[in-house]
Amino acid sequence: MTEILYTDVASYLKRIASAVGASLPSTILLYGDELLYKTTLQSVLNTLLPPEKQAFNYETIDGVSENVYPAIEKLTTYSFFADPKVIGFVDTRIFHGKKNADEIFLKIKTAYEENDIKSASRNFFSLLSVMSLTIEDVRDKNYTALKLNPEMSQNTAWMDSLVEYCIENPVSESSGNDSAQILQRAIEHGFVPEAHLILTTDMVDKRKGLYKTIAEKGLVIDCSTPTAESGANRKIQAAFLWEQVKLILTPLGKTLDKDVFQQLVDITGFDLRTFAGNLQKLAQYVGERKVITSGDVQSVISRTRRDPIYEMTTAVMERKPESALFYLRSLLSGGFFPLQIVAAITKQIRKLLILKDILETPAFRFWKAGCHYDQFSRQFAQTILPALQSQDATLLERLDTWKYGDASTDTATSGKQKKKSSSSATDLLISKQSNAYAVYKQMEHASRFSRQELVEAVGHLYRASVHLTSSRMNPSLILETMILNICRASTGAPPP
Repeated sequence: MTEILYTDVASYLKRIASAVGASLPSTILLYGDELLYKTTLQSVLNTLLPPEKQAFNYETIDGVSENVYPAIEKLTTYSFFADPKVIGFVDTRIFHGKKNADEIFLKIKTAYEENDIKSASRNFFSLLSVMSLTIEDVRDKNYTALKLNPEMSQNTAWMDSLVEYCIENPVSESSGNDSAQILQRAIEHGFVPEAHLILTTDMVDKRKGLYKTIAEKGLVIDCSTPTAESGANRKIQAAFLWEQVKLILTPLGKTLDKDVFQQLVDITGFDLRTFAGNLQKLAQYVGERKVITSGDVQSVISRTRRDPIYEMTTAVMERKPESALFYLRSLLSGGFFPLQIVAAITKQIRKLLILKDILETPAFRFWKAGCHYDQFSRQFAQTILPALQSQDATLLERLDTWKYGDASTDTATSGKQKKKSSSSATDLLISKQSNAYAVYKQMEHASRFSRQELVEAVGHLYRASVHLTSSRMNPSLILETMILNICRASTGAPPP
């Protein structure tokens, strides 16, 4: 089984080129970030074929379903020429699965909002395919069968015109599963020598038989990028973007310093395509100058960042309304659903309520507002983490009892119930976050609120969700009011 990261491709290709009798596998899959897999694909092609022969010996095919048989015929038929023959299924959706449904839906909405109706249509048919549906199942503009995430199923009126377009411009996606099975069998049987199949896609369901077959008999290149769900990933992202700076600017004989780099990241965020495009704009703007300055960035680059939702929730937990509202507006302009934002803050408030209980236990008598991290970290492994694990175990028992009653009933059934409820409650557990600094910051956040304020915050969140789903009020205004109410000091009176 050969699965490698895009960062290892150069060394992998070098080993193949230097080893006697070695060659690339006949089937290669690249998935993840579009810009990354297209760049990596070119490196792979250059190993298989000299650049001057790629126009004649490399054939790209958009999609799979309607072209799978002709492609297999070419891969299993001997050529009159000695050069390798490469078939590319580019930007295919054959690897999409039900687990990717939310991601596909977001791609549909983004494409639609950017007036790319063809891309939105193709992805909509892909969503129908992975849900084992056809366009007839949504012809009546009822989207219940799509089983969308509840936070995404609000405000789907925009989909009506998309469905009408899809009815008038059908795309063959319903046979995607059959095509995958046909292609899988062909890969298992093998191609003629010097024939190669390359597939590229944005996302994969690794449970699919086709993916497993390629991973076993071919080469899979992971071109996905880290998501900023933690401080560690943000560092990885920054290092990755800095490598892109060197790749793009060094051949042009241009540089920028770390402060200007950070300024560009703050504006663009971790959007590789936008970041690379902005670098190229800056390189053109400075002309013969070798150094890109802060002034250049201010003059050329507009704010395009879609700020991660954690930045906004952190600002709310730190009771910084100005920052929270800034990130809120950026998120809304970036296409986030209002109910997603409510859900993200709700998750954090629930954790703070639990932490309030934990901080009142004997194990945390040492904690006071302003407690220094050094003191906290010294006690974390020996006393704090075990105490958190004990509290989490108690919480799970309570949740099981509240949801299913006395656990002493039928043993087999009770065991299944407990497993199910424990799984659904994992987002409330504090001890699963074993990083001392992350827990320390959560406790700092809890110390900024009184219990009364957290209870009031739950009320504000509830009212916001009701208004978003049942009123015609501006969603931005609803969310701004909610955030301001949570961040301000409690009056002690019941919220209006």
